Amino acid sequence: MSQNKIGVRHLSEICAAKGIENIIISPGSRNAPVILAFNQQKNITCLSITDEKSAGFFALGMAQQSGKPVAIACTSGTAILNYAPAIAEAFYQKIPLLVITADRPVEWIDMADSQTIRQKNIFENYIQKSVELAQNINLEDDLWFTDRLINEAINTCTYPVPGPVHINLPFTEPLYEGFDEELPKAKIIDTLIPENSVKEEKIKMLAKQWNSAKRKMILTGMLPKNPELNSVLNKLSEDSRLAILTETTSNLFGKSFLPCIDKVLSSIPEEEAQNFKPDLLITFGNQIISKKIKVFLRNHRPEIH
Repeated sequence: MSQNKIGVRHLSEICAAKGIENIIISPGSRNAPVILAFNQQKNITCLSITDEKSAGFFALGMAQQSGKPVAIACTSGTAILNYAPAIAEAFYQKIPLLVITADRPVEWIDMADSQTIRQKNIFENYIQKSVELAQNINLEDDLWFTDRLINEAINTCTYPVPGPVHINLPFTEPLYEGFDEELPKAKIIDTLIPENSVKEEKIKMLAKQWNSAKRKMILTGMLPKNPELNSVLNKLSEDSRLAILTETTSNLFGKSFLPCIDKVLSSIPEEEAQNFKPDLLITFGNQIISKKIKVFLRNHRPEIH
């Protein structure tokens, strides 16, 4: 086994150790070491989808539903650009997606060599973190640094904010070697995640604002399914001073919720709109689709948001 394939073997081992259960692989030649390495991990399921764009969205859906990182892997060149739509969605929806791309040797870049393009940091505007592993690992420090980069990338996929990360792997020939030789064990680096809490005096202040508000509004954006949150909001909806506005992408449902925001706002005469301005507004979730509610709240700003 040549030295430049140790990195991908450790990548597959660290993924397995960190609980990544699925990788969607698009067939190619340059990513052969990735396919060989991940197929040896018993706890990782390898699925094959030929089209990279479809593979990216398939993995996005798996990660969205499970809440766990899902990996995608493809060959070098323009093939990786087909991942861009799914990566952008993962970035804005805060979905953990591990993007693994094979690359040609760095010395071939911009030398008009077949499918060689500038892959390093190629998704930089829509990625949580992007790393490129060493092309050759010759020293113990090289391997230590490689393991560190892999661990940092995978940890960043889920904390502090879930999202996509990119690991680029330059490979030299030969590509179809096995991994029978015994290797040094991969180093696993975990992130210590502290518990979130709100100080008691802050809770009391928020409770006072909530209880004193005559007109209250909760506006929810895009969210994953959350039965506990749904239950709390249904309980809160019994308050006659509260309006809860949801959208289909909020995944929140209750008999007192207002899911058709634009229809509700269209029924309010302009001269009476000021009477519907909330004193207290609470918003959470990601993107809000309704343009009407954004315009309404910009024109009738709540005292407390």
